[in-house]
Amino acid sequence: MDDINSTFISGIYNWCDRWCERCAFTARCRVFEREKERDLKEPEDFWNALSENFKETLEMLHLIAEEHGIDLEQTVKDSEADTSLEEEDKRVDEHPLNIITSEYLFEGKDWIESSKLEEYCEKLTQQIDLGMRQVSEVNDEVAKIEEALEVIQWYLFFIHVKSKRVLNDLSDDFWEEYPEEEKSYNGSTKIAMISIERSMQAWKILFDAMESEQDSILNLLILLDKSRKLLAALAPNYAQFIRPGFDE
Repeated sequence: MDDINSTFISGIYNWCDRWCERCAFTARCRVFEREKERDLKEPEDFWNALSENFKETLEMLHLIAEEHGIDLEQTVKDSEADTSLEEEDKRVDEHPLNIITSEYLFEGKDWIESSKLEEYCEKLTQQIDLGMRQVSEVNDEVAKIEEALEVIQWYLFFIHVKSKRVLNDLSDDFWEEYPEEEKSYNGSTKIAMISIERSMQAWKILFDAMESEQDSILNLLILLDKSRKLLAALAPNYAQFIRPGFDE
């Protein structure tokens, strides 16, 4: 337990995304103090830049989905029809949220491990050789893509793990006596939502850059959007949860 006069925030590490390099609270985290040989890169500026246009990302997703004849609201309603955790025979592994986040995990992993990005970078090099683009312009684009990819990779497993934690906590009535701002499933939902929104922003960067891959990226964005809406339906009061340090 942290000393009452300590600069450390008690329990802050329980509700973070474990990405210390991008965190603004490392100086007040006991876990980070134990392993702090790290090179921070202005974390607040990074996340502010990434999250600035989340509303625009959602608008883009809904517009393109409509153009493809995909009803995002209906696909979520179909999933929500079977989200009860009250039946004894209802297992967490069978819950739509667990299935969708697992699908995102494996499809996202396959996408990242494919040759898509390598081929795109080769295309950029060819454009430089042909005098179609400047080296500085391409370098800026590649740097932006690399940062987006870093975000996607960091949260790829995290989203599924935290979503499953939400389902496990909801299936246990232990937290019912606690206020909303202290219920574990609200805290897990909150950090899962943050991870999903950051991932969607990162995929949007790749979507804008890689025109030939927009269909495959659109599918991943739809999976994330479904996950986001299912989480909100399961834990509608998640925003009330107070993460020590982050939300104070």
